[in-house]
Amino acid sequence: MFRSTLPFRAFRAGRPLYATAAFLEHIKNVRNIGISAHIDSGKTTISERILFYSGRIQKIHEVKGSGDVGATMDSMELEKERGITIRSAATQCRWKNTIINVIDTPGHVDFTIEVERALRVLDGAILLMCAVAGVQSQTLTVDRQMKRYGVPRICFINKMDRDNANPQRAVRMARERLGLNMAFIQLNMGTAQDFEGVVDVIEQRAVYFDGTFGEKIRYEEVPSYMKEEVENARKELIAKLAECDEVIEEIFLNDETPTVEQIHDAIRRATIANKFVPVMMGTAYRNKGVQLLMDAVALYLPSPIERKNTGFAVKRVKDEEGNTSVVKEKEIELLTDDEKPLVALIFKLEETAKTGLSNYVRVYQGKMRKEHLMNIRTGKNFLPPKLVRMHADSAESIDEVRAGDICAIQGEIDASSGDTVMKAGPQAGSTLFSCEDMYVPPRVISAAVKLKDERDAGKLRERMNAFMREDPTFSFYRNTETNEEIVEGMGELHLDIYMERMRREYGLQVELGKPTVNYREVITERQEFDFVFKRQSGGAGQWAHLKGYVEPLPIDMTVEKGVKNRATAKCSNGDIREGLQKSVIKQLERKIFVKGELMNAPVWGVHFHLNGGAMHEVDSNDNAFKNATQELWETLLPKLKPTLVEPYMEVEMTVPAANMTDVATEFAKREGIVTETVVDGPDATIRGETALDTMFGFISDLRRLTKGQGDFSMQFREYRTMQPYKAQMRMDERNKELGRDLYKLID
Repeated sequence: MFRSTLPFRAFRAGRPLYATAAFLEHIKNVRNIGISAHIDSGKTTISERILFYSGRIQKIHEVKGSGDVGATMDSMELEKERGITIRSAATQCRWKNTIINVIDTPGHVDFTIEVERALRVLDGAILLMCAVAGVQSQTLTVDRQMKRYGVPRICFINKMDRDNANPQRAVRMARERLGLNMAFIQLNMGTAQDFEGVVDVIEQRAVYFDGTFGEKIRYEEVPSYMKEEVENARKELIAKLAECDEVIEEIFLNDETPTVEQIHDAIRRATIANKFVPVMMGTAYRNKGVQLLMDAVALYLPSPIERKNTGFAVKRVKDEEGNTSVVKEKEIELLTDDEKPLVALIFKLEETAKTGLSNYVRVYQGKMRKEHLMNIRTGKNFLPPKLVRMHADSAESIDEVRAGDICAIQGEIDASSGDTVMKAGPQAGSTLFSCEDMYVPPRVISAAVKLKDERDAGKLRERMNAFMREDPTFSFYRNTETNEEIVEGMGELHLDIYMERMRREYGLQVELGKPTVNYREVITERQEFDFVFKRQSGGAGQWAHLKGYVEPLPIDMTVEKGVKNRATAKCSNGDIREGLQKSVIKQLERKIFVKGELMNAPVWGVHFHLNGGAMHEVDSNDNAFKNATQELWETLLPKLKPTLVEPYMEVEMTVPAANMTDVATEFAKREGIVTETVVDGPDATIRGETALDTMFGFISDLRRLTKGQGDFSMQFREYRTMQPYKAQMRMDERNKELGRDLYKLID
């Protein structure tokens, strides 16, 4: 029986940290894990086997089901039809003495927010890699997400039954491209149709999976032809552990051999510390290796009590207009203790016809019961209609959720993804806490939505608002200049799925217009200004005098959030009173920066500084200074030499080696730059980068060139400045659509 040597933190500041031994015994056997990988690596297939072997389901269903039958975790009709995971699904199962909360996540980059918010709340993860393809584009994204939240992981190399399976190559790629310290704890006995099972490098024994569904595990001696290979793999494992674990390092330097238990303990310590990744393998589809993976989840991944979770002590403040916001005061540690005040994070909202609205919650400390809670963001109290444990698209009622656990609040509450909840009322204490934010990638594509029947406009807005509440990477708004309803998202598939859901689930006949790219407007020059604004229309007029400068502001182009502009004012006493200075800043932040002059796109990278001017005793007021700011900006803009920036994507194409040159040529025609090509037997991988707008329709050309065998994936990299000729072309197209005078970017 495995025994962890990691001490649980039992005391803090001279008092017990955990109130009861019963809670400690319970929580150390809990694992909150996610399964993440590139698309079509077998995540949902593995989830299905985990549920089957743990007794959670009685029959295995495959990913591409027929009729209403499909994989348990893919409950949406579209998921069953297309054989892909669109939204993450949660369940709980018990494996031996361990309770495992599992979240199965999508692999397609368009649904990356599902992976992002799952990893935000999980304590450990299974990183899947295909034994044939190895590290792929979305593998890189998932690795970055795991590192962002410090999530320990086990690597499972799946699809060992495929032709050209090569786990050694997959690990070599992971070491080089992901920078991971990893080593095999299993070796394969054969590959493709000859894959029989695995050899346990630590225990030094062969493992076979017998029975119709591989449910009978049989242990045998290591085949004689593999004994040397197993010995070498064991030595490499110990050497890799010695690099990151002091106990094994001392044993290694003394030229001693660690025991089986010492190796298990070292792997657990190093994995939880994110210094090591154990590598396993198998084929979920052929029912080989999954039970050993479940053992490893219990052996090596942390319980909630072994993960440090931080949040912030916050306070609620009001601005001059009476709007309330939450301000962070200091970072604090959230303790996995069910006797502490409740702090929980709503990390996902999902609405289905079967269960209604489900608000997924991770409880970090305290207990959650059906009692009045407070949303820290809004300051409003609410009573949870129902607490449930989710199992894909079904739910079972529960009375209490303890620290470290995952559940859902079922029913309508005033909350959004990322909200922190605490217990309401004076008994909750005076200190307010907020969990750390999750990263939301920028939306990169938009399109117009057209309704067949305009009488459904109200229903359309209602459903779109519900989708936005569920998905932070999806947006819906009305363009007042073009009178179009616009949707924004992560890619063509992302928008297409939502439109298909509108048609199927809600009976709304909608069509998407041509996709467009979400550009941003930036300035490239610094200009000083000394501007007098006058307007007289009988009676009191408007007058304002503004002095200062505008200059480009260096910003992070790889994220949507963060500081994108800065508006500052520092005028001498008496030049312009403070209230009017604020009017200038409000006009910039609420009007000018929100919608630029080139393409009505948000303005980025501007520092506007007001350092002087004057006001009139009668004619200077709030409107005068707002109008002056607007007219000043329109006058200044040509001198600031504005241009557009556009989203650039990292692209990975997997094609037959024979078609590699043709595909690379087509990619180059679309302004793509190839950064790497890898040929492995009959297959080739082409990696590169290009502007998003060049990739529309690429899948059709790719499939034509490869006779349907090619595929590609993209992920957002950063915004980059457009070439002047291209920026002018895009502006001309946009201005023609709007029917307005052309703004000339180039003299």
